[in-house]
Amino acid sequence: MTDPAGLSLVELLGLLQSRELSAVELVEACLARVQTDEAEVRAFATFTPESAVRAAQRADALRAQGRDVGVLAGVPIAVKDLYLTADAPTHAGSRVALSYDPGADSAAWERLAAAGAGLMGKTTTHEFGMGTASPPTRNPWDLKRTSGGSSGGSAAAVAARMVPAAVGSDTGGSLRIPAAVCGVATLRPAHGRVSTYGLLPLSPSLDVAGPIARRLLDVSLLMRVLVGHDRRDPASFSGPVPGYPIAARTALDGVRIGVAQELSWSGVDESISSVCQAALHSMVDRGAQLIEIDPLAGSAELHAGFLDVFEVLTGTEALHEHGELLHQRHAYTPQVLRRVLEGQGITAAAYLKAVQLRQGWTALWHQIFAEHQLDVVAHPAIDQPAPTVDPTQEPVGPRIRLSVPWSLAGFPAVNVPVGLDRRGLPVGLSLAGQPENEPALLAIGCALDEAIAFWASAP
Repeated sequence: MTDPAGLSLVELLGLLQSRELSAVELVEACLARVQTDEAEVRAFATFTPESAVRAAQRADALRAQGRDVGVLAGVPIAVKDLYLTADAPTHAGSRVALSYDPGADSAAWERLAAAGAGLMGKTTTHEFGMGTASPPTRNPWDLKRTSGGSSGGSAAAVAARMVPAAVGSDTGGSLRIPAAVCGVATLRPAHGRVSTYGLLPLSPSLDVAGPIARRLLDVSLLMRVLVGHDRRDPASFSGPVPGYPIAARTALDGVRIGVAQELSWSGVDESISSVCQAALHSMVDRGAQLIEIDPLAGSAELHAGFLDVFEVLTGTEALHEHGELLHQRHAYTPQVLRRVLEGQGITAAAYLKAVQLRQGWTALWHQIFAEHQLDVVAHPAIDQPAPTVDPTQEPVGPRIRLSVPWSLAGFPAVNVPVGLDRRGLPVGLSLAGQPENEPALLAIGCALDEAIAFWASAP
């Protein structure tokens, strides 16, 4: 049999259900990858293999008895070190002492555990999620480079085949950026789609929780587990779980793809851009249409200032969230303390203006989608390759300018791994859609993902 650690979640679930593969064998295969790669990749902040083994043993026993098991029974999952879990401490990538109840589980982990998953460990994050580098984690495709962030540990662990899936969070690109540079798939869900209860906040009005896996069909499967109303999260959707795809469509006839050249393609590294262009042309070959759009014509004020709007919102909200921790300011890294304290210079009037501009930005994109009858908007996930790591300097990751627009709009966006650039580094194509059409967005992304099948490639 092919090494189970190299299989996608969809493939694994079939083998586990038929008992051609035991959950213990799967965990052992993943642990073997940890043994060979973790010393260099350093994806885990806390390692809990005993929890993963216990879940696997329980799943195998239930299957042997012919009893019903959860959809993820025995599957080892990694969780970003911003999520509360009863089986492991939460440090948020920081030396700041946190006083959270160690017996508490986040909503996301509650749902995964209820589906039978086992906790392999907590993955690294840029301190409190406030960056895109996730030190000390390295990129499995090039150990000299960052894994991205702030969900960099989750993306690296999945890319290195240490786990088949993980969860992370995204405020301005923290799922999509590390997924892109590590060559894995993810979805930034619409705000409120997945409960953020028990997820340490950065900027609550922008934070979302979401899955990372090697295959977008795996992400869709995980969304069916994670989504659902949670009364503990005021932003949580109360409607029924959407019909996320269980199989990939083949044709893309009639799919209209918006391309905003000046906003999202100019200034992009040529090698990254060419790989993304090839992916778009493959979609056209299967029936899709490319539609040129110019959101800059809609509002010069909004375009000129959308990054500033993001900084005002996150700066104000991060300062509020860290208020009770700032007596430990000596324990913060200088980089993150500086970012937190920047919120002190933001006035209430500036914050309210940013809220209004964000509402205008959201309305603008709904208008653009309606006027052009778009299904998705496509662009490279990042504009430059992942930076190399310099331990003597503050950690630096990819820029957020291409991912922030969808965070502000509240639109879901996927990262589809679409190939390697001339450096041998993974390239991600971002597809964004309207919140009410999130399942359709995933279906389009899955069609491209299955056609390219980068998920079968390994570092």
